[in-house]
Amino acid sequence: MDILIDSHCHLIRVTRSLIAWGTTLHVAIEYLNSLPTDKIVDQLKRQELSCFGGAEEHHVGASCQLREIATSITERVHEDLPGFRQPALGTIYIVALMQITKADHGALLRAFDRALQSGARTPAPRDANDLVG
Repeated sequence: MDILIDSHCHLIRVTRSLIAWGTTLHVAIEYLNSLPTDKIVDQLKRQELSCFGGAEEHHVGASCQLREIATSITERVHEDLPGFRQPALGTIYIVALMQITKADHGALLRAFDRALQSGARTPAPRDANDLVG
């Protein structure tokens, strides 16, 4: 949960938009998908990943395309490195979320645009009166 919250808040600051939780995950996956496979594998090998999993499954309301993109990442890792076990989707989601706060802002904005184009929930339009007390 902490990784999701940190990533979500960071992405809100970068995009200057109030976005849905599922959009954060979608952007994270879009960004991870843009990285070379060897960088993804390096992240998957990190020891600390094992402590982030849990017995509970949480749903954040993401689009159907999110799973397709995440699955393609697992397949790419498996194909490019046959000796490396194909990672679980949950692990891919965690690795993707961990990258958000490390990513270049321009790359995140491009991932945000790709996520919106592939079905992520569009942020609410800004209203001039939003900040008026």
